[in-house]
Amino acid sequence: MIYLDNAATTPVAPQVLDVLKDSMNSDFANPGTVYSIGLDARNKIEQAREEIARVLNIPSTHKIIFTSGGSEANNLFIKGRCFPDKKVACLGLEHPSIRETLEYLRSFGNSPLSLIEFQKEGRLDLKGVSALSANGSRLLCLSHVNNELGAVNDPIQIFDALCQGSPDTRLFMDGVQAVGKLKLPAEIWAGLAGYSVSAHKFHGPKGIGFLVCDSKLSIEPCIHGGGQQDGVRSGTLPVPLIRAMAEAVKIVAERIDETQDHLRCLNQRLVQSLLELDERIPQLNIRFNSLVVDDLKRQSYSIVNFSFPPVEGEVLLHHLEEKLIYVGLGSACSANLKEPSKIL
Repeated sequence: MIYLDNAATTPVAPQVLDVLKDSMNSDFANPGTVYSIGLDARNKIEQAREEIARVLNIPSTHKIIFTSGGSEANNLFIKGRCFPDKKVACLGLEHPSIRETLEYLRSFGNSPLSLIEFQKEGRLDLKGVSALSANGSRLLCLSHVNNELGAVNDPIQIFDALCQGSPDTRLFMDGVQAVGKLKLPAEIWAGLAGYSVSAHKFHGPKGIGFLVCDSKLSIEPCIHGGGQQDGVRSGTLPVPLIRAMAEAVKIVAERIDETQDHLRCLNQRLVQSLLELDERIPQLNIRFNSLVVDDLKRQSYSIVNFSFPPVEGEVLLHHLEEKLIYVGLGSACSANLKEPSKIL
């Protein structure tokens, strides 16, 4: 089997699975209880939180809120900060969990500003920042790495541009496709009001993720209940999933240089092979929809988006599947809708 759809999900790493199995056996107590095994479970959650912060260089100015994944983290931050009427903007190429959340706000009269006219190579052209100030936008939502194109929005460059051109606008980034593929230096966090992460994109378990947010910001909860996590996200925390995710974060952070070298080689090999195939069979008219460039500030090595205009994508997908080669067809989160990619 050749699995080439790691942007959709990844297999759980063996070390992560070991932690998950062990914790499922030993950490069954509710971390909200006050007897010893419950307190032990709570301590393990805090240890995992500290480990994630350490390996991702997250400073004490920001807090980690555990969620069920990236989609919930995106919903929590955007709705929690902007509902019902704080003006928000996006590029228009984001993951459905951002685009549809903004559409939800529109139903309350909060029309999001689209910066699609300032799109360049799937990234935000910094010339668009002045439009944020003119519109009075309080939050800009972007993908750190676009989930279909692999285009990279550099958080440091964008934050610097916001400071100059729209200082009242805060920056929120969907980091789901970035963790494990890009380095996250300590200096990026100063400019980020929020950042979402999902474990199953970097060899962790499904059903767990987290939101990193500026501790000074007030976030209204989307889920009400027992008041866990400072009342921002109620619900009993899944200790095994959290511990397994922390292990996955540690592994990918420690191996980031090795991973980037590996992805770069795979990326270049695939692109070169497709170019050679196009030369041999020009009728295929192979088209690269993502940027083909060796520059991690513009394009992630982890995603190559291409098409064969004479051939339907789903037809090609199933032909490859017969040979046990598995590839993605647009966004896995919207593949069942049978609609053309809104991003492309």
